Amino acid sequence: MPLKGNFMGELNQLMLEHEEFLESALDDMEYGGELTQEQVDCIRQACGKPKRNVVLKELFNDFGAIFGGAK
Repeated sequence: MPLKGNFMGELNQLMLEHEEFLESALDDMEYGGELTQEQVDCIRQACGKPKRNVVLKELFNDFGAIFGGAK
């Protein structure tokens, strides 16, 4: 049983650290601070959105430019 309790304690600590990081990112956003990509990724994750994929974005932009989708 101690193993389960230790695991839950570590999980709780990680969740608290994540929450503090998210709160800091939201404060920076609210008060006009510059957000890092790590902060943006954390906010996206908290909202259930995946990290932005720069490679796919560039691919779609190129595809649109080639085939007339991007104006």
